[in-house]
Amino acid sequence: MAALDLKHQTIAVLPGTSNMESHLSFQLAKKDLSIVMGSQDPAKAQQLADQISEETASNSLKGVSNAEAAIASNIIIWCPAVTYKSLPPNLLLDS
Repeated sequence: MAALDLKHQTIAVLPGTSNMESHLSFQLAKKDLSIVMGSQDPAKAQQLADQISEETASNSLKGVSNAEAAIASNIIIWCPAVTYKSLPPNLLLDS
């Protein structure tokens, strides 16, 4: 089975503005992947996308509403709050 080529995909992170999701978006942006960060507050999502873009020197992020992110993507990563509250803080490590 061939590996999925993420370089030619758009990945939505929903919701995209909490700590875990923004860290995930940061890690994906470091790999220069196309990321759409969704939020109930699109302005907040765009502000965070701009910040991550600046920190990672990536121009492949944008912030939009959750619905727009889902529609604009090929892959959706959904991170409901109840599933990660008990995860250890070092789960996602910088590489």
